[in-house]
Amino acid sequence: MRRRLFLASSLFAASLLAACSLLAPPSYTLSAAELQTIVAKSFPRSYPLLGLLQLDVQAPSLQLLPETNRIQATMRAEMSGKVLPHRLDGTMVLDFALRYSPADHSLRATQVQVQSLQMTGLPEAMEVMLQAYAPRAAEHAMEDVVVHTLRQEDLERLDNAAELPATFQVTAEGLRIEFVKPQDAK
Repeated sequence: MRRRLFLASSLFAASLLAACSLLAPPSYTLSAAELQTIVAKSFPRSYPLLGLLQLDVQAPSLQLLPETNRIQATMRAEMSGKVLPHRLDGTMVLDFALRYSPADHSLRATQVQVQSLQMTGLPEAMEVMLQAYAPRAAEHAMEDVVVHTLRQEDLERLDNAAELPATFQVTAEGLRIEFVKPQDAK
């Protein structure tokens, strides 16, 4: 009798766990390396500055900032233009949050903030101009860069279960993406 009761309760618990896993919002985590590979596809990029200069940036090195739920990008930058005697090298460091774009099921950079932009050998007068105008231009240009597009299996699951991305959490392990049904997302 005890054996049957134990077996019945075990089967009930197992079926309850299976049902809960079907009801639980699906999620996955992209590692920092996976994010790095995805973001690198959007680079190199060029940005005109005031019609006189051009800032070219290479694929960034990403750092996860879990304490602020943001991602930091450090990239090599080169500046050239009519007012410069030669091409200058430097670095740009910025960080950003993420937003979901339902039109193409992508996660995109938003709230971009340039932390520093340094060019080696830039004359002092041009350094002042660069620091005054370039960060805002770079923030505007980097806004909406695709960080990740949902995988095909996620899109199929979204179609079948009417689920939507709910939260994007930057963790020490990577970017955690969780889904919920639309009525749960309110």
